[in-house]
Parts: sequence; structure tokens; C-alpha cells
Amino acid sequence: MIFKGHFDPLKAPLDFNKLTIFTKSEKQKDIRKEYFYKDYKVSKIIDYRNGIISEYEHSDDNFVVKFYLFEDTINEAEFDSIKKFTYSNEKKIREVLINIENEKEVKIYTGEFEYLGDDLSFERYTYDDGEAYRIKHEWNKTKSVNNIIHLDEPDKVKYTFNKNGFLTECLYFKYEGSVKKTLYEYKNGRLFKLIEFPHLEYKKSLLGKIQIVGEAQFMDETESYYFENGLLEKEIIKDYETKEIQNIIYYEYGK
Repeated sequence: MIFKGHFDPLKAPLDFNKLTIFTKSEKQKDIRKEYFYKDYKVSKIIDYRNGIISEYEHSDDNFVVKFYLFEDTINEAEFDSIKKFTYSNEKKIREVLINIENEKEVKIYTGEFEYLGDDLSFERYTYDDGEAYRIKHEWNKTKSVNNIIHLDEPDKVKYTFNKNGFLTECLYFKYEGSVKKTLYEYKNGRLFKLIEFPHLEYKKSLLGKIQIVGEAQFMDETESYYFENGLLEKEIIKDYETKEIQNIIYYEYGK
């Protein structure tokens, strides 16, 4: 999910047709992902970390993604699965996942999406064995809070936005008593800093309010820097307490 002010690599960056995301040391450049664009739309992604090639085929507002898996080299990638997306009025209304098994297509699930106005309100994923997985989206009246409730799992996500529509906080409740907290800061309408608290203990008051009761551990903060043309240049990941740099991720654009 891409939020206001956040960099979206699926959209072609200005007039460039390639984006490379990498880290580097004194000896080498470690490429994480490569994005390729055609007609201002993403056409292929190579994810070197996870060994996945994604090929996009666009047709009007709809598109198909073919996934290929590889281990040692992209030249040995094997066709793995397909996702088909259907859009209406620029909103995703249907998603189908198909696996390739013994050179045959096997449908895994169909996702259907409902909206209230411009806002996503309900997701339903129906698997071929009849199982269903449902996600409910609840907005408050001022559109400052979006609660995402996984009806068939304990997961729950709460997004909080400021008056300008920028995401400022995400609480991800994986199970009772534990929450991952992420804070967002902005400069000049773009994401500047992201602070992650991966594991916090909490309890609920009688009124249902969340109260943090445990100390935060293993916190990171990520600062984003941009070129003059607005494109993302690099992300610097630091230890939240010591401010020691853990990693730097670079963004390089080409034609």
C-alpha cells in the first residue's frame, strides 16, 4: 500500500526507464532490486534478495503479473505463478492468483474488493478449497483513522493520518498483547523519517484504549533524502538510540 508522500517505485520516475536499488561497500555494489519501465508503467521487476522476477503486462487499466523464481542466476528462472488484476474507475475490484504446477494453471484464490466512495471498505479472498479470508476497513468520520480488521485472523492494523492526509502512525497488532509501532515524519510533502518499534507490549484499558507497558527494543529509524527533481536518492537506516548507521540504500535512475 502506497501512501501520500511516499515514493512509489511502480510508477515510472520522470523520463527514466530503469531504477536500481542497491547498497554498496568499498569493494562492491549489492543490487537489491531492478525496476524496468515502458510507456511510463512498470514492465519488469527483478528482486535479487528473494529470487523473483515479476513481468507486467498492461491492458488499459488492467494488468497481469507473471512471476518467475530463481536461486543462483536469473537465467535459470522458472515460471511459478500469475496474478491477474481487474480495475474499475481506477480502483482494484478483483485479483486472481494462479499457480503453475506441472506446466498447468491451478487457481489458488480470487480476491474481491468493495468501496465506500473512494475508500476501500472490504476485502474477500476465496480459495479454491472453499476457505475464505476477510478484511474489513473502518474509517472514522474525519478520515483521520483507518482500522483494518482481519476477521479470520488475530491481525489488526490501525492507521492514523494528519489533517493533510499524510500517514503519521501505524499500529500492527499481530496477536494479543504485542504491537509493532511505526511513526512517520514528512518534509516538503515527502516522507522524511520512519521510526520502527518492532515489538511493544501493550494492554487495553476498560474503555479500550491502548497503553504501552513494556520497553521498546531493537528500534530503527530511516531517513529519506531526495534529488532536486523530487526522486528518492537514498535511505539511511540508523539505530534509534545510538544513531549509528546500520545501512544505506541507494536509488539510481537510468535510460
